[in-house]
Amino acid sequence: MLADERREELVRFERTFNLVRVGGAGLAFVLGPFFPNLGAWSLVLLGVGLLLEAVAIEAALRRTRTTDGAERLSRGVYFVDLIVVAFAIFVFSSDPRWTTYIVMPLLIIAGGFRFGRRGGLLGAGAMSLAYVGVALFRSNFYGYAVEPERIVFTVTVNFLAAFLMAGLVRELRGLRGQREAFQRQAAETEALRAVDQMKSDFLAAMSHDFRSPLTVVRGAVELLLGERPGVLTPGQRELAESAERNVRRLEEFTEDLLEMARLEQGAVALEPEDLDVRTLLGEIVADHQVLAKQRRQWFALDAPPDAMTVSADRGRLRQALSNLVGNAIKYAPSGTPITVRAQRQDGLFRIAVSDHGPGIPPEERGHMFEKFFRGSGVGATPGAGLGLSIARSLVVLHGGTLDYEDTPGGGSTFVVCLRAESA
Repeated sequence: MLADERREELVRFERTFNLVRVGGAGLAFVLGPFFPNLGAWSLVLLGVGLLLEAVAIEAALRRTRTTDGAERLSRGVYFVDLIVVAFAIFVFSSDPRWTTYIVMPLLIIAGGFRFGRRGGLLGAGAMSLAYVGVALFRSNFYGYAVEPERIVFTVTVNFLAAFLMAGLVRELRGLRGQREAFQRQAAETEALRAVDQMKSDFLAAMSHDFRSPLTVVRGAVELLLGERPGVLTPGQRELAESAERNVRRLEEFTEDLLEMARLEQGAVALEPEDLDVRTLLGEIVADHQVLAKQRRQWFALDAPPDAMTVSADRGRLRQALSNLVGNAIKYAPSGTPITVRAQRQDGLFRIAVSDHGPGIPPEERGHMFEKFFRGSGVGATPGAGLGLSIARSLVVLHGGTLDYEDTPGGGSTFVVCLRAESA
């Protein structure tokens, strides 16, 4: 792709410069007669030469199919241009005012654009040699003054033009590189977005298809545990209870997958209402009391006595905070407290869930909210790595933030900040 762009760039430039050649021929034919001392044949030769060069270059451009071919043609054309312009300087040498040397910077710019600094310096050197040579020729043949200061000035301008063009070309190439990098990044981003969409669609379809058979399996296990088919032996009951636990884990995993797919597809619509954060936190803590007691953990709920009203979707905010509390219970060791603290801070409600578990190493914190990421400290604790990702997505959907902090003394603290309904 980049090679094709370079070829097209060279072709466009040569065609543009062809217009300059045709314009130069027009100047020789139309304005040349106003300089009777130049000689008609010299002007005709210059004009016809420029037209033939333009025709030949256009024909060559039509046959150019590769970047290498365009590069070779451009080098050859530049060599011819140097000769033609040198001849033009010579043609106008009999003019007492000899003003045609102003065309030299144009050719220097063309060389710099084609080949960068080397092209510009080559053009400056060639044009300066032609200019000095013709100046000496005029002095010997026509008796005009050499004017060393004019020669020094013109040669200096030539090389200044070369360095200026080199700088401009360098900047243009830098901008082109940035554009190409942006285009590549945009293409990669689009491809990743398409892959991510396919993954979300797959997860949504898979989780949806899982729900029906899981419901059937759970119903069958509940029938067994209810001993409707018959009395179970202790061994059979143990197997049935194990099956029930794993079916419920699969159901939770399926629900998480479906919820993640909905969030990624923007299919989660909030139904906000005014609710008291303290009341909601009390309900969440009560819901998790049994599980915490099973692990010999206890809750420390710290919330101010005054109202903490936010506009939020009760079910979705409950889901996000429950994920944080459930994670704290899951990963904190037995016999440790789970602290849930709420406070007003700078027009925000700050809700922090802290535990004394293994924490998250600094090198993993950039990934902890990614889907399916599980840190190195989780050990054999079961989980799919979706809880934090879902929690953050739901909090962000409410216009809030979810961040991580270290718990003093060791452990993790997840902090939710929501806009207060009244400051």
